[in-house]
Amino acid sequence: MHEVITADGYTLPLYRIPHGKNDANHLVQKPIFSNIWILNPPNSSLGFVLAGVSYDVWLGNSRGNRFSRKHLYLETDSKEFWAFSFDEMVKYDLPATIDFIVKKTGQKQIYYVGYSQGALIAFAAFAINPQLAEKIKINFSLGPVATVKYTTSILRLIAYIHPTLFK
Repeated sequence: MHEVITADGYTLPLYRIPHGKNDANHLVQKPIFSNIWILNPPNSSLGFVLAGVSYDVWLGNSRGNRFSRKHLYLETDSKEFWAFSFDEMVKYDLPATIDFIVKKTGQKQIYYVGYSQGALIAFAAFAINPQLAEKIKINFSLGPVATVKYTTSILRLIAYIHPTLFK
């Protein structure tokens, strides 16, 4: 695990799968950044499948999720810690994470796979930050979020519950 520090002080864990279980060719690694989950079995989990065919897989996190509850100066029970929106993820989280991966791998460009919120953040970040977009060889957006307005399940109500309730 690596830790990425954003310009505004959030600490984001970044997990790496540098190669697959049976991959002997560690020299031809193609970096790919993804926040797609790896909960399925290895043969049906995109992160493991890509690592198995020589991609260098990085699994990022945005501020405030259950893995990203650290800050250099703020406590997680403070209002200030939770005073952010996806705008800060666009402005700080994704650029810091991509810059970290590019620097660590020595690659000029990486592949990006974003799922749901990760796709939304990428669209916004690459649109407003051309220098960041230049570091992306290809952006794969899976199930991008556009709105939750038409969600009818109980999950819509859960979205309005304050994040500190899930500590």
